[in-house]
Amino acid sequence: MRKILYSLFLVAAIVACQDLYDAPPQSLLEVKLTNVDTLSNRIPKVSVYGVDQDSIWIYQVQTNAFRLPLSLEETTSFVLLLDSIADTLTIRHSNELIFESAESGFYHEFKILDVGHSFNQIDDYEVTDSMVTKNWHENIELYILSVPAGDN
Repeated sequence: MRKILYSLFLVAAIVACQDLYDAPPQSLLEVKLTNVDTLSNRIPKVSVYGVDQDSIWIYQVQTNAFRLPLSLEETTSFVLLLDSIADTLTIRHSNELIFESAESGFYHEFKILDVGHSFNQIDDYEVTDSMVTKNWHENIELYILSVPAGDN
């Protein structure tokens, strides 16, 4: 009888803990790609790899917008393959630990301080919102060069 009561108590405690815990929100950097050639509506095939990370964030997806996580270090770097042409994107940022609630705990918000990039496929950039928060919205717009149709 004691084992049955102990088992029921353990099951009730586990179920109660699962009901209280919520995953914390995640602040993600949103990047939009825009063609420099305004007549081109081509959407590139994108792959994104984290530098000093063992991660492939996006792999050969045809898109003009995507989200990426920032590291807790002061700098986060990515290798972007836009139609198989490699570029690097380096973001220098600060971060702040935010308390969400007792159920979900803490999460990080970031402020973009500086952006650097190589000039293979990326022509220029604009920081549209320097605050990277749990409310996902466009933070950086990358202006990319057009690739002739036979080159990709």
